Amino acid sequence: MSSMHEDPGGYADTGWWRTYYTGIALDFWQSLLPAERAVRDADFLQAAFRLPLGSKILDVPCGEGRVALELASRGFDVVGVDISTGLLKEAAQRASLRDLSLTWHEGDMRHLPWLGEFDAAFCWGDSFGYMDEEGNQAFLASVWQALKPGGRWAMEMGMVAEVLYTRYREELDRDVGGIHVHIRRSFNPRLGRLTVDYTLNRAGTVEQHQASYRIYSCSEICRMLERAGFTIDQLHGGADAPFQIGSERLCLVATR
Repeated sequence: MSSMHEDPGGYADTGWWRTYYTGIALDFWQSLLPAERAVRDADFLQAAFRLPLGSKILDVPCGEGRVALELASRGFDVVGVDISTGLLKEAAQRASLRDLSLTWHEGDMRHLPWLGEFDAAFCWGDSFGYMDEEGNQAFLASVWQALKPGGRWAMEMGMVAEVLYTRYREELDRDVGGIHVHIRRSFNPRLGRLTVDYTLNRAGTVEQHQASYRIYSCSEICRMLERAGFTIDQLHGGADAPFQIGSERLCLVATR
């Protein structure tokens, strides 16, 4: 696939995610979530997957391995996939510090190289919707192929319509880990895409980044999963509550 692709909806897929998670931006995202959040996320996944220890689990995209490392520490065989060399290097360093053995694979989540190999897989932390319509659907199809028959798939999203639209603000500021971040959002209702401009300032050093997210509703995501061959099992809104308008996030579990 070329670096820029025009989908039928009119969005030019620039591949922004390839270089976004670097420099100050990478440090900001790594500081954003407390360490105990990884424990809670792994608790949810372990309960949803209902797998014996030693089962093979795929984290895609894995980023710096926050949740993958926690699952590996519990005795699961975890493989992490990401397109960012920097994030995978960070993940490997964290694994080494904890004396954990995981497999890290650099690659595009739309083109996973496995067929029927994993007992379960997950996509955590708003990592769905980066690409154009074709790319987002291809990601789900690729995961379906990587799972064993009966394998379970879980997704966690805050960038979903029922969550985002009740809390939408065009501009906001955050201070995390010595980094000040100014965020400016712009939503295109025809394309269903949210463009986010980040200005990050750490001790006078300034970086600017832009991201683009396809904002799907829960029902749209469910239909995409069904087109890929999945059966929807569970829709949670956080803390074991059912998913609804105003939920803090969507946690979805499906089966191949």
